[in-house]
Amino acid sequence: MRRLVWNELLPKDRYVVRMVRPISFAEMGFVAQLYLPVVGVESFALYQLLVHEVQETSGAAAESTHRGLMLMTSLPLDRLLVARERLEAMGLLEVRRRENQQRDYYYEYLLKPPLTPGEFFADYVLSLMLLNKIENVRYQQLRRKYADQLAAGLESEYSRVENLTKDFHEVFHSLKPSELEVPKGSERERFLAEMEESFPAAAMQAGYEASSSQRLNFSSLRINLPSNANPNLVLNGEGIEFLYKLMHFYQMDSWGLGQELSDWTLYKPDGSLDRDVLRKRLVQKYLDHKLFRETSLPEEFADALGPGKLPEPGGGLYARICRQLSPLSLLEQVVGGRVSKAFLDRAESLLFADGLPAEVVNVLLLHTLHSSQMELPKAYLETIRDSWKAKRISTVDEAMRQIMERADARNQAAEKAKRAKKETDGAVRRGGRSILQDKLPASVQRQLEKEKQQAEEKQKETRLIQDDPELKALLDALRRGE
Repeated sequence: MRRLVWNELLPKDRYVVRMVRPISFAEMGFVAQLYLPVVGVESFALYQLLVHEVQETSGAAAESTHRGLMLMTSLPLDRLLVARERLEAMGLLEVRRRENQQRDYYYEYLLKPPLTPGEFFADYVLSLMLLNKIENVRYQQLRRKYADQLAAGLESEYSRVENLTKDFHEVFHSLKPSELEVPKGSERERFLAEMEESFPAAAMQAGYEASSSQRLNFSSLRINLPSNANPNLVLNGEGIEFLYKLMHFYQMDSWGLGQELSDWTLYKPDGSLDRDVLRKRLVQKYLDHKLFRETSLPEEFADALGPGKLPEPGGGLYARICRQLSPLSLLEQVVGGRVSKAFLDRAESLLFADGLPAEVVNVLLLHTLHSSQMELPKAYLETIRDSWKAKRISTVDEAMRQIMERADARNQAAEKAKRAKKETDGAVRRGGRSILQDKLPASVQRQLEKEKQQAEEKQKETRLIQDDPELKALLDALRRGE
């Protein structure tokens, strides 16, 4: 099923490109060597294009429309959006959207530099994703290319280090305070103010440090595991997926999750993690206000989501809310605070026990709240859940399509019932019940209408004679034979 891209982005929408700081030639090489196999050619080409749209000397922003991007990259809008989102997921691009009174959108694309090879290979997820794409031989070549064996040898052989770097004031000690003064109202102050207003500098940061968008730090998790835990069973592929779900649902960080995993009672005799026990513990800690979490709502969601307020079904904003927020955060926004155990159990069970994707869970929760007057009846939830699982619904767009089809079916049924009621309005009622009459043949119907018309004319003629005194007297004389 195709994604409803037109609800999220239009070719006419404008955008502006900025850089968080200048991106060097070497860093572009990092993107080509390390990121390209993971994000694909289309995302790499988009990143290159956006980088070169910004003026290298000044960092001045560049403006265009998404139609121009489609023409430059030869990509349709849906593939262009997917390519952009891969850059966002890898921490190479940050996207903000502005809106005016006419509901026109303006996008800000903030380009970010890549991780250094050391930081990239230190990231457990990124390193494995690259290895899966390029396999062992090429991976070994890259590790050798970006290795620094000389520095490692110096650290082991010359272990004592003294920092001899001089401070600014140690070098420029002859600088006088009068040289840095700008008198108020002076020509120099006016000149500086004019330069600041006429030629504002690009908002780049020399001290910006690239960071991975992955919030799960596997190194810290391994350190926190107790001695009776088997890291190979806890941090395998299926285990990592489970931990990511936990972090997203409860909005936890690696440190908080590591503290939870440090409890030795959570593990089975074979060293694997007892996930059901951990789930129950986190539920209880949440209800007891003992769970450390990071809760924040994007500004663009504030107007559409709040206590007793639900976003309008369909559209790009609805889809973004379902994709970005965790089911627990979504419910907290709707109720205006911490949710009850019943609400928590409903959302937690849909995600972990039933295996629905988080974005599909959000659609189901919003639909149920809207249809059931801000309640989450278990039977209603389970009915739709079973239907969606049978149909293998896995995305927001597919779930929204099901809701729309369900609404259309209800409207058609209501219209059919309305027409049936109209057909029975003329029925003869006997004993309080409607009795349908058989329809007469057309010839009989015409004869009855003709006789009825003749009777009405005769009655009218008689009524006119009786109402006229002279005609009445004449008629009476004729009857007497006068």
